[in-house]
Amino acid sequence: MTSRQRILDAAIPVFARKGRYGAHMEDIAALAHINKAMIYYIFHSKDELYLEVLKFVLSKANESISPVAASLLKNRSDYIAVISDYISLQLDFFSENQNYTKILVDAMSSGAEEIVQAVDYLNDMVGEENDPMLNLKQFIERGKAAGIIRDIDTDQLMISIIGMVIIYFLSKSIKTAFYIEVQDEQKFLKERKESIIDLVLNSILITDTKKSIRKRSNKKEEI
Repeated sequence: MTSRQRILDAAIPVFARKGRYGAHMEDIAALAHINKAMIYYIFHSKDELYLEVLKFVLSKANESISPVAASLLKNRSDYIAVISDYISLQLDFFSENQNYTKILVDAMSSGAEEIVQAVDYLNDMVGEENDPMLNLKQFIERGKAAGIIRDIDTDQLMISIIGMVIIYFLSKSIKTAFYIEVQDEQKFLKERKESIIDLVLNSILITDTKKSIRKRSNKKEEI
């Protein structure tokens, strides 16, 4: 493993645990078992290292999500199933990679300029045809043209979906703030996922399509 990769691997848990401003190069150097001067030699500053971590996290997310998302969005016409599976795909990936999630939530909530640079870097690297967010946007436009999805602002919808995904990972803090008692954490998060999907679908689908959602839900309950 190269020194660069060792530094990135050490920086991820440190940034996830302490945040961008709470993280210290000394902590990263100690975890990487490398001299702090070497970090500055390779990355020059903490800000540059932070940007490289964001690029790495987004690249890993794209490697995992993009192939499956592309298949979902391009090869199926069941809008309910595709949107449900797409949201589940994102939630499952970030559930399994909590450090990535913490870093991205911190970057987005703080309005870090580096998140835009990291996204631009990823888009240049993978191309539009492999951009899962762009593919989802095009899929939603097709649904609107087909009369299945309401004629709503697609950009605002995309922001809402991303916001709900982020809220999923803040559930632990939110339930504490609102005195919500949770006996089974996994069950609680599963229900949160179902709630997010239900809210998205019922807010964007035309009335006749919503009825089919209720029918599916009733069948599942009967089973």
